[in-house]
Amino acid sequence: MDIIVCIKQSYDVQQLKFDPKTGEPMLAGAPRKMSDMDRRALEEALRIKEKVGGSVKTVTVGPPETRDVVKEIYAMGADEAFVVADMKLDKADPDLTAKLIVETIKKIGNFDLILAGAASTDEYSWQIPAKVAALLNLPFFQNAVSLSVDGELIAECDLGDAIYKFKSSLPAVVSVSLEINEPRIPTLSAILKASRKQFTDFRLEDLGVDAVTELEVRKVVMPKVERKNVIVDVSDPSKMEDELAKILDELRKENVL
Repeated sequence: MDIIVCIKQSYDVQQLKFDPKTGEPMLAGAPRKMSDMDRRALEEALRIKEKVGGSVKTVTVGPPETRDVVKEIYAMGADEAFVVADMKLDKADPDLTAKLIVETIKKIGNFDLILAGAASTDEYSWQIPAKVAALLNLPFFQNAVSLSVDGELIAECDLGDAIYKFKSSLPAVVSVSLEINEPRIPTLSAILKASRKQFTDFRLEDLGVDAVTELEVRKVVMPKVERKNVIVDVSDPSKMEDELAKILDELRKENVL
């Protein structure tokens, strides 16, 4: 079973800071890590390999610093990593990213299964895996919470209203959710070995794709949460019932009750 996993190095949103005046994220020097759902896609690929054998290769697209994620990829146990890194890709839209992933996959050659996180931790576009499947003309199954491969693909997918079970021949593309597994924690030995492993570094000209984006993000700001500041006075016990009724009325207005 030859598996390709799409990996993105995203901002660690848990550590992001925001400008108190503008509400915009302070991205300069912000820490990055492998996107949470992509980490689970890699974990699922490694588990399949451990059961049926084969190889696990990864494809990563992004700005130059995205190369740093390769250490995490190898530390978890992937066999080979392929990276497309260029400063022009710092603002790549889903269409361009999907095209570059597909062209890289074509360079890799044969595969049985493509896995990816359903969405990246930072942008949550939910588009890349579907676009990759469309460009390769392959079956696509989204938001998988369970996956097995035994001659055919069986995926249980959470589509919002229910969990659906699908069967498919291979090759196919599957996006996975956070619920599918709990990723392994690499050992210190694996981390040290990962830093010495080589990876394939593609340039844009190697893939024949122009770095043209059709989507422009004008602004990203932190949502404002303003308190209602509804104050009730219960200092007078005789007014307790009326003040409680006021609280319940306010909760009903907010559809809490």
